[in-house]
Amino acid sequence: MDKGARWSWWFAPMRMALIGILASLFASACMLVSGDRLSADVRPDAGNVTRAFLGAEGSEEYALPIGGGAATLRTIVILEVQQGEMRLEMLNPGGSVAFAVQSRPGDQVSRVGAVRLDETGTLRYRVITRGARDGAYQILYQRVRSGNDQ
Repeated sequence: MDKGARWSWWFAPMRMALIGILASLFASACMLVSGDRLSADVRPDAGNVTRAFLGAEGSEEYALPIGGGAATLRTIVILEVQQGEMRLEMLNPGGSVAFAVQSRPGDQVSRVGAVRLDETGTLRYRVITRGARDGAYQILYQRVRSGNDQ
């Protein structure tokens, strides 16, 4: 048995495992959505984003350019899904989770929390769905004024 044949039995399964890992990483950063409806009123001081869908599967990170530079926002996140699972994570600059909201099928779930914008005034959040049907989320935000701004 030559050297190439001796090692090929080991590399073939490793190659398939690597392809599987890369495919799952790629798939986890993509959300397939049907019946998507988006409405947004985005301003530097306050605003909201509403998205409804018939079906969704996967995950996606969103960047919402609000403007006005770095700041802290007071946010209200409302989720609703009739079937499956949905999780919405509000992200601080650098990608750390400021807070998260997890759906309960058939119920509306909400949470209030603070999240920071990056230096360009961009709000970031991630939506993760598994078999989600007839769902929606809403993000309402208001810039927190510091003592110097008043």
